Amino acid sequence: MNDRNTKFRESIGHKLKEYRLKNFLSIDDIVYMSEISKSSVLKAEKGTAKDIDLYVEYAKAVQYPLATLTDFNIPLIPINTLPKERLEAVNLTAKIREHIVNSRFLKAGKVVAEIKEELLRLKLIPKETTSQAVAGVMRNLKEDGLVATADKKGRKEVYLKYNE
Repeated sequence: MNDRNTKFRESIGHKLKEYRLKNFLSIDDIVYMSEISKSSVLKAEKGTAKDIDLYVEYAKAVQYPLATLTDFNIPLIPINTLPKERLEAVNLTAKIREHIVNSRFLKAGKVVAEIKEELLRLKLIPKETTSQAVAGVMRNLKEDGLVATADKKGRKEVYLKYNE
């Protein structure tokens, strides 16, 4: 974790301690209810614990509604933004999921070339999009359990919608 997260952990720890005191609970009560060690409870209250599970279990013990963790205005900005080529892959994945996977297009099974042709026909991708890029997305979708493969056509994978 980086230093900018320290203030968020400290704020959460302070809020958890506040809830503990408001509910007239001792540190030993939290230890008993959460099965977190006393030293870890103290670290969570100080905001020095780095294990999110400690904060979650503590929050459950004091009945602190986790949805209110947004009270801390933690910016939802990752440490590193995706590079342009990864953003393009995310965009391609979105188009394939929306127009190929979430349709009946894969019902009979399709190879990458057919998927690419359909995306071009729908004018969803530029002609420069490579079959390799489409194949990479399809492999990821298979890994995620959203599509399956059937018998091959030659050396080429035939993709089907997983639940078809």
